[in-house]
Amino acid sequence: MYSRKKGRWLKHLDFMLLDIFSICISLMAAYGLRHGFDSSYARSEYTRIGLLMVVIDIFLVFFRNSYRDVIRRGYLKELGAASAHFSFVMVGVLLYLFAVQRSEIYSRLTLFWTWGIGILLMYLLRISLKTWIRKRMMQSSRLVSVLAVVSSDTAHETICGLLERKYRDYGITGVILVDMNPNGWTEIEGVPVVADRYNFADYIKENVVDELFVNVSDDFQVTEEIMQSCIRMGITVHQNLMGINKNAGNKVVDEFAGFMVLTSSIKVAAYRDLFLKRCMDIAGALAGLFLTMLMFPFVAAAIKWKSPGPVLFVQERIGKNGRKFRMYKFRSMYMNAEEMKKDLMRQNEMNGLMFKIEKDPRIIPGVGEFIRKTSLDEFPQFWNVLKGDMSLIGTRPPTVEEYEQYDMNHLVRISIRPGMTGLWQVSGRNRIKDFEEVVRLDTRYIEEWSLSLDIKILIRTVMLVMKGDGE
Repeated sequence: MYSRKKGRWLKHLDFMLLDIFSICISLMAAYGLRHGFDSSYARSEYTRIGLLMVVIDIFLVFFRNSYRDVIRRGYLKELGAASAHFSFVMVGVLLYLFAVQRSEIYSRLTLFWTWGIGILLMYLLRISLKTWIRKRMMQSSRLVSVLAVVSSDTAHETICGLLERKYRDYGITGVILVDMNPNGWTEIEGVPVVADRYNFADYIKENVVDELFVNVSDDFQVTEEIMQSCIRMGITVHQNLMGINKNAGNKVVDEFAGFMVLTSSIKVAAYRDLFLKRCMDIAGALAGLFLTMLMFPFVAAAIKWKSPGPVLFVQERIGKNGRKFRMYKFRSMYMNAEEMKKDLMRQNEMNGLMFKIEKDPRIIPGVGEFIRKTSLDEFPQFWNVLKGDMSLIGTRPPTVEEYEQYDMNHLVRISIRPGMTGLWQVSGRNRIKDFEEVVRLDTRYIEEWSLSLDIKILIRTVMLVMKGDGE
């Protein structure tokens, strides 16, 4: 799933809120210095001016594009940008006072102090936030992993263009050369050549790949096969507009690293919607963790009483595009459950790569059966949701063992952040025995994703849990 966030004001909501904070604090400070912090002189009038400044600021954000390249702006350019932005706000205030002919109420010294303090405060806060964001962006674990698909004649120019930005939210992790004879190149501008037209799928399965950037000369039609395969796997594809693929999934014209591209993905989602989804995840996780803390002493005591050992079961799972993370659950099985699984494989009721049997002997009698039936064992996963490893709604994360057996068409399941529940779970998972049907439902969820669909799945999940149909 691709989030089209370039040019959207929500992308810089943090800077917008910081600027509003700067406006309010500067006006309060100027008022206090001029009239005294405990003075009641024209307080309501100054409050009205403060609200007006906030409205003007929001108006400027929408129509002036004040945050364009804000992360990459240097100290001097940022000083100019902050000065210009705050000055526009103050000019708007002065025009308002002239229009309503109420300027005699307000101290000119207060307004000028607001102007000066505001520019300085806005500049310092923007620089501080940018410094923090830049440090986070340099952490490789937070970068979008991008493969560059190039031909020999476009390779150096493309890689140099992708790497020239000092601050970026992506990392170029490898190069796919589509040439029949890549002249034995092992790296291009320090980026390793990791695959060719024949073995790219094997590399993608074994490594974390979020997106592809395609820039090849018109002679190499083989890129069509690579792009179509990656889109089916749920990987977002950016194609330089020098060559357009007319048949690739959902498409939007966008900008990527200074290139004008045609971006194709199994699902193109608005940044606003994904932002709200994450807000819903955080709110749900906080509520879920509160409930988890309340029930922990009772669940822990019951598990310890029936089966000595740790209360929590921790297992490595596969997250978005192959990222590994540690998933937490209340332990509902005996300590040697993994060893017992090998002997029970012949009784597997699932057709495919998942494992499930009725009356699983690995489950702790009584306690384990109860917490699985009521889905209480899933509650510690709210911590995974809060951390960002998982979402409330998504596709269930496979085990490492399952993932290693995936075919290429199965990889679409992990193209989004995994969830605690999803379309498969509320579509009668106890009755679904075919893994390919699970893949079909997960693919349908990704293709049809919307906030309303998530809310419907969440409501249906709660209803199933209340009915005791959680397993």
